[in-house]
Amino acid sequence: MKQHENKLTPGSNMMWEASRIILPEHKELMNHYQKERNRKTKPELAEEEVNIISQKLSESMLNESEIIVELFRDFGENAYKTGFITKFDTRLKQVRLEDEDDYEWVKFSDILSVR
Repeated sequence: MKQHENKLTPGSNMMWEASRIILPEHKELMNHYQKERNRKTKPELAEEEVNIISQKLSESMLNESEIIVELFRDFGENAYKTGFITKFDTRLKQVRLEDEDDYEWVKFSDILSVR
């Protein structure tokens, strides 16, 4: 019959098991730190690139033509959205991108390229 290990068993490390507990605040801080280490910085677009993007967005709205918009993401891969531009909101600096089923508002500052 195998003897159960307890904190008084010679050679046991169980006496210190309670000290291995990580407080929720510490775990949250460690997760936040790990996430921030993986954050990417958005590339700065040249004025000419910004103008080309604006022109393509306008053309999509005027011609009702489909475009693909590349959106910057701080973490992970950039997102690619396909659709038609239906509205410009210059006050909030965003465009409305619609596809067959739905729409979403896209911030100008998130757009990296337009095809």
